Amino acid sequence: MNPIMSSRTEPSLVPADLHIVSINANGLNVPEKRSQAMRDFRSQKASVVFIQETHFQTGRAPTFTNSHFPLGFFSHNVEARSKGTAILFHRRVPFQLIISVTDEGGRYVFVKGHILDQVYTFATCYAPNKAQHRFLSSTLWALDSFSEGLVVLGGDLNVPLEPSWDTSAGRSSVPPHILRSCRHSLHTSRLVDCWRALHPTDKDFTFYAPPSQTYSRIDYIFVSHYHLPTLRRASIGTATWSDHAPTSLTISSPLFCPTISNWHLNDSLLSDPLVEEEDRQVLTNYFEENAGGTVTSPIVWEAHKCVIRGFFICKGAERAKLRSTQRHDLHLQIAQVSSAHKRDNDPSSLARLTDLRKTLATLLSSSYHGAYLRSKAFFHLHGHKSGKLLARMLAKRRSTTYIARLRDTSGMLQRLPTQLLQIVHDYYASLYDLRGEVCPQDLECKRSAIIAYLSKHSTRRVSEQTSDLLDSPLTAEELAQALKSSKSGKSPGPDGLPIRYYKRFAPQLSPHLLLALNELTKGVPLPTQTLGANITLLLKEGKDLDCCASYRPISLLNCDLKLFAKVLAE
Repeated sequence: MNPIMSSRTEPSLVPADLHIVSINANGLNVPEKRSQAMRDFRSQKASVVFIQETHFQTGRAPTFTNSHFPLGFFSHNVEARSKGTAILFHRRVPFQLIISVTDEGGRYVFVKGHILDQVYTFATCYAPNKAQHRFLSSTLWALDSFSEGLVVLGGDLNVPLEPSWDTSAGRSSVPPHILRSCRHSLHTSRLVDCWRALHPTDKDFTFYAPPSQTYSRIDYIFVSHYHLPTLRRASIGTATWSDHAPTSLTISSPLFCPTISNWHLNDSLLSDPLVEEEDRQVLTNYFEENAGGTVTSPIVWEAHKCVIRGFFICKGAERAKLRSTQRHDLHLQIAQVSSAHKRDNDPSSLARLTDLRKTLATLLSSSYHGAYLRSKAFFHLHGHKSGKLLARMLAKRRSTTYIARLRDTSGMLQRLPTQLLQIVHDYYASLYDLRGEVCPQDLECKRSAIIAYLSKHSTRRVSEQTSDLLDSPLTAEELAQALKSSKSGKSPGPDGLPIRYYKRFAPQLSPHLLLALNELTKGVPLPTQTLGANITLLLKEGKDLDCCASYRPISLLNCDLKLFAKVLAE
């Protein structure tokens, strides 16, 4: 469970399987290719990613993590840009590291840690083209002394373990004694080929060798024999951005995650002239039809967010559907042509396959290139400042921690996420909820304490003119000044609408927001949704990890409520 909660009602938590993807990347030093890889991992909904042949060199390795995969473990080559392995974890995987081991030559990386109360050992390796049996034997020996709990090993072994089934030609140039030794090492370590276990009579391949014009399956994912009951699915994908096809594995896990995430407005929609003009018309029609009636202005204002969210979701879905359709059609064509080439080995099929992959790369390259240029400019402008960039870097470290357990009111330690959420909810509900019956004696005591505090610390009195100004209704100029002085780029609250939305559509929104805020002085309450906030729990230094009171809540309010507070402050 990540230490983030929301004041709105959260969806029920459901168990989620671990989806593990392994792929030989054939080099990731090109920024566009790294972007393609990250996008592919996200589209496959990978929980853990094993990567071989990153081609990163020690001291010259680029950053290969992002907001979706903030935690990574790497093994770089110390001599040149060759070899290299990596293991990435998705942000929703509550992984707690125990220890990791890397190879100086970049051949393997081992990671051991907790996911809730289960210990996992994740390992990836990249075998050489020769003497694969010696490499595998020494690697498995090191893994046996390192591993604990459920062991998952994935990588490129550079050998087809069963040539009659794992090659299109039915034979391999690798000497038989190397194949026998590799199989013996895996058997001794009690590691099982997951794909072959679920597809005992099928043929599929992960790599095509142009010189010999043959396919082979040399990329594998293994699971320890004792944990085979956790195995759910295993599959081989289609090679698109790499010359190897990805292999994937799904295992049951005690991992829990919310089924629905918070919605945030895609700022790129505000830059589309057609969407902007249509949005202005939607806002105009809504307020003309609903403002000035029997419904209070705060409710009319809060309800407009539902309308505008639906509009932006519709437009975003249209754009995403168009891009997804194009990508899906290309992936489908690539899979069909690849299957045909596997069957007949026709040179024209290979040429067609190459053209389709180039078309797919061209389709995706524009968004990758734009994102790369924006990130490059951001690093250039903010690399020497302790601003958002430093905060993001620190956030990666925080993302590796989570609330593993909490003590309930009876003193029992609870570990299941549903129970943790209930403990946090009950604690802060009792702490901040001021509703309920209060006896007159307690109310009088609190009033006396407040008056005594103010008398002691408030030594200055406001003038009568300032008092009248504070009691007067808010003006359009004050709201415009507060809006102008608000910084864009800040995270929105639970409604998902950023400050840029309020600035872009200020002529349509400001009159109605001002009317809703001024009605508060007449005793009209704000809707519950307006007062909602996303709350992040940060552990206080030196406090008990198992106590809910040891965490400091940081609230993220909606932008309209921030504007109201800014107007009052100014």
